[in-house]
Amino acid sequence: MARIIRSMPALALVAAAVLIFAAARAAAKVPDYHPSTFTVTGKVQCQDCTKNWNAYAYNARPIPGSVVGITCVDDRGRVVYHGSDAADGQGVFNIEVPSKAANGGDIAASRCLVRLGSSGDAGCAVYTDFNGGRSGEKPSRLTHFSPDKATYAVGPYYYTLPRCDVKDDDSACTTSY
Repeated sequence: MARIIRSMPALALVAAAVLIFAAARAAAKVPDYHPSTFTVTGKVQCQDCTKNWNAYAYNARPIPGSVVGITCVDDRGRVVYHGSDAADGQGVFNIEVPSKAANGGDIAASRCLVRLGSSGDAGCAVYTDFNGGRSGEKPSRLTHFSPDKATYAVGPYYYTLPRCDVKDDDSACTTSY
């Protein structure tokens, strides 16, 4: 019996240490490496087919004011987010997307489609489907990641002049998530 009584303080000390450790662990915030937002960035440009090949292929001019939209769906195909952004003076757009939908579900970049909305230049407003500008492109090129933000690059997207319009089968541009 004396042996049990002598071990009681040691047992109490171990129990106190366990409680202190558990309380400290519960109080310590474990870092969340799931960014609260992700950004989709890209560029909108005008291609002029009346120029020589190098100018047409490599020297497209930016179209400020062009609108690009993003639509995200959940795992059942229901739209959970839609957003858009107008391109700046360099034709660059940045669409900020929350990582959580209004219903509390996660929004994954892989379940989103980015596409051209409208051109900022009435003279260069014929949609092209380069890089999926007309039919839609899933953000897949992760260019930056940190604990609070992820950035994906898409495009560049192009419009062209009316005289450069090539009539094609519009049914080829179907949306598929």
